[in-house]
Amino acid sequence: MNYSFFLPLALGFSWILSPESLVIAGNVAGQLGWMSLASLAGVLLIFTACSRLLGNSHLPAVSSREFLILQRGTGSIAAATLSIGAYLPLTIVAGTALLVTAGYTFNEVFLYWFPNFGFAFLLLALLTILQFFRQEIGLQAQVCFIGMAAGGLLLLSLYGVIGAEKAVAETAQQPGSFSPFSATLLLLLFVGCSSSHKQERGPLLLIPALAFLIFFLWMLASLYHVTPDRLASSTIPYMTAARKILGEPGRQIMGVVIISGTCGALNGLMILTRKQFTTLAAESAVPQFLSTRKQNWFIPLFLAAIIGALMATGLAGNELLESLLRGALILWLLYYTFLCLAAVHLVYKASAAIPYPALFCTLLLMAGCITLLVGDPHRVQINVFILSVLSASGLLSTCWYLISKHNKHERKLKEKTV
Repeated sequence: MNYSFFLPLALGFSWILSPESLVIAGNVAGQLGWMSLASLAGVLLIFTACSRLLGNSHLPAVSSREFLILQRGTGSIAAATLSIGAYLPLTIVAGTALLVTAGYTFNEVFLYWFPNFGFAFLLLALLTILQFFRQEIGLQAQVCFIGMAAGGLLLLSLYGVIGAEKAVAETAQQPGSFSPFSATLLLLLFVGCSSSHKQERGPLLLIPALAFLIFFLWMLASLYHVTPDRLASSTIPYMTAARKILGEPGRQIMGVVIISGTCGALNGLMILTRKQFTTLAAESAVPQFLSTRKQNWFIPLFLAAIIGALMATGLAGNELLESLLRGALILWLLYYTFLCLAAVHLVYKASAAIPYPALFCTLLLMAGCITLLVGDPHRVQINVFILSVLSASGLLSTCWYLISKHNKHERKLKEKTV
């Protein structure tokens, strides 16, 4: 089977089909009602315009294009700071949260006697071991994970829409009021949509459209079968909707979706984090050993050790984890916003023409980041987390930049001496 077309899609969907994305989609559908579908369409337009911008012919067309765009637009230290701050915290925090969700799902849906955390640690071990195989195997596994999650969710969505007994007019009259903060939360569904193993403009442009189609159908099916109040207040709105749509088989299908989505999210984020550090090492933004074979064992073990420690210390059962995850998602959105701003600047320098649609959508992304930062009930914890991550990654980037610059200077002096 030729995976060349599906690999960029599978990696771009790493976060999109995760359990937390389904929670956000369900809660927002309940809070906004039918207006959530219009808001989702607006988010689609924003990310489509930004994806087209990042595929502009005046920008680098290589696998490390994102870092090069940031580097040329903001400088080496800022680019390294944003890159580390976007991928590393998200992989660690999301891995912790999603693995525990998968553990509870497996326990409640499939085997009641199997320990929740036992399954979470087992899944972590298996996904970590997967990183030690050839990268092609991990990428093919990613296609399978995302394919199973998308297939199950589409099956439930189509059955829920086609088999709905409630009339469209009746559903449209359900209560729901527009909230800028709730609508902005939909931006977090598309986290990672620009990420890829290599430059593939066609598949990358498809990711926002396919994500919109999947979420549109799922949110529509959820509104058909579950009251908005229940969707808005539920911590597992996806399971509530699945049970209403197809009963016990629906729960089992959703269980497969959750576990597959968790595997796809953590495996994909690990692959993308390793790729990002390889790029940073090649640009002398992090130690060089991270671009060699040592990375094949160091990065997976490092990520697994931290995720395992966070689960073992009880963070998974703490409300703080939700704030940390929201902060990590906003960090990626900030990274993506600066990436698009840098891309607009480079396109303007190269062509002397401002890409106004992309600029407008980038400004909307910036407004969305501000809305999420000031409107969240846990904004103090989120802002402290974001500032801490950026300060730490900025300090590391600055120190290594100075060390690298000093080493280059020393080498030049030795060459002159010789």
